[in-house]
Amino acid sequence: MENNLLKRINQEKDAFENKYIQIVPGLLFNQKQTIEQIYFQYLSKFQSGEIDEDGDKKYFYNINKNPCKVYSKAIDFDTKNIRLLTADGGNPLKTWYMERDLKYWMKDEQFGKVLNRIFQELPIFGSVVLKIVNGDIYFVDLRNFIVEQSADCLDQANYIIEKHPYTVMEFRKVAKEMGWDKTKVQETIDLFRQMNDIRHIMVYERYGEVEDEKGNWTYRRVYLADVGINEEDEQNNRSVPYKGIVLGSDEVDENPYREFHLEKIPGRWLGIGVVETLFEPQIRENETNNLQSKASYWRAIVLFKSQDPAFGGKNLLTEKKNGDVVDTSSGDLNQVNIADNNLAHFNDDHNRWIRNRDELTLAYDVVQGERLPAGTPLGSAQIALQQTLSYFETIQENIALDVKEMLFEDILPQWERESSKEHTLRLVGKDLDTYVSMIKDNMVAKEVVNMYLNGKFPTSYDAEVIGIAIENAIKKNGEIQKTIPKDFYKDTKYDIDIDITGESVDTRVKNATIFALLQFMQASPQWEQNPATKKMLFMAAEYGGINLNDIIPQQKQPLDVQIAGVQANKQGGGGVSAMPQIQTPMPGAKTQTI
Repeated sequence: MENNLLKRINQEKDAFENKYIQIVPGLLFNQKQTIEQIYFQYLSKFQSGEIDEDGDKKYFYNINKNPCKVYSKAIDFDTKNIRLLTADGGNPLKTWYMERDLKYWMKDEQFGKVLNRIFQELPIFGSVVLKIVNGDIYFVDLRNFIVEQSADCLDQANYIIEKHPYTVMEFRKVAKEMGWDKTKVQETIDLFRQMNDIRHIMVYERYGEVEDEKGNWTYRRVYLADVGINEEDEQNNRSVPYKGIVLGSDEVDENPYREFHLEKIPGRWLGIGVVETLFEPQIRENETNNLQSKASYWRAIVLFKSQDPAFGGKNLLTEKKNGDVVDTSSGDLNQVNIADNNLAHFNDDHNRWIRNRDELTLAYDVVQGERLPAGTPLGSAQIALQQTLSYFETIQENIALDVKEMLFEDILPQWERESSKEHTLRLVGKDLDTYVSMIKDNMVAKEVVNMYLNGKFPTSYDAEVIGIAIENAIKKNGEIQKTIPKDFYKDTKYDIDIDITGESVDTRVKNATIFALLQFMQASPQWEQNPATKKMLFMAAEYGGINLNDIIPQQKQPLDVQIAGVQANKQGGGGVSAMPQIQTPMPGAKTQTI
């Protein structure tokens, strides 16, 4: 089994590295070579070396980094956009607790950095692969990732291989963590030390179907070390194959990888990124700029011509001094005109390829925030901006769906298990205000029922005073420590929503919204006292990309002041809408607890 596995892995590795797949007749593709070219072009390096055939330095004019950064910014969203919603039959308060807990976990685990790195690498490589192990997230290096090139997705690939190069010290540590057989681990180390010019123990982690001794095929995860004695023949070819040692093997239902793609086409697994899209414009820009660079050497030279044989083979710079009189009786001495007349052509060619870059990547000036050409109508610029951003929003939505699936299937189940223990949840600021608004009405209803059962008939005034007292008691210390019982989230019914709206709100729209809100508030100082006006104002602010909760401070007044205000409202006047009367429950009625 071990020899067959190593043989199969070597065949799959050779097909990945050296063979091309045909997407359509005449269109060939190799993933390894494409990734290598992406590295060279993004890092401004030539695959053919930094010196040309004339011995001159070659200069790399990078035109792909800026569009990559534009893409990263345009498709970005943050952990604050991830929300938990109560599903049918669920408990809103329990879901809200769970969302707060999840936000703290994301902050502690720096999940925002994971998202940022996804958005940074997607435009560069076109694909990003994450590996989820017990809820922990690892980024997979595409240089060490071997997958069937023609697979549509990882779940449909016949094989997935991840290469792990380890030093001996790293190998011992990993082997202990994985629980590999100590005898096989030591055998691997002994064989590795007999190998020539090999710095790392190469361990292949393979996912795919494997045939056992009985001829049955099962989907398995196999860890195989590619080590052995390196015997070579006279032509320096390895004559004795390395002995593969199976360190671990178990049957699994699926692979642990999550894939994200910027742009996908049928026929190949690797997505298409910005750098690959700009392969041809980048090559042409380098050619024209290096031709210009060579031409600049000639433009810097001063040459003379004369029909006088006395000047033949001489250099005026070394043979003449300042103030010398030159004898031109036999012929004039003139400077040779070597000015470059192709400068306009170079500029036209450069501008044409830069326009092609912008068309291919939508990295127009208006998206980059640069000043538009003089005379460009504002309306046209806004239409172009909205059309471009709508394309990026589509990419955002696709990534959000993939992140949502990853959270549902890989992250949250592990997080729920870790959060099943009794723990404390700290609520401050806006979270505390939201908590009060969610429980206050229920607590007031309980107090009203108790008053009624004790023979007192409560009024709306009594209910308001009770509500003020409850709110002040909860907010007395500016925070509360809420104890979350064991297995509190076990039966929580929730859904995940990633709200990416408002991520690309135009700054001018925001400024106009702020100015309009400011005018309205100054003209109507009593706007907060009218619930309908307040609600509509908050809605208008939200549509303009403004969160009024971040602007308007929550003023906490003393209890007696708040009660006095309620008493004044009770006495009438002021044009403030009357509080709705609380319906007196029937004797024996029960209140519903959230």
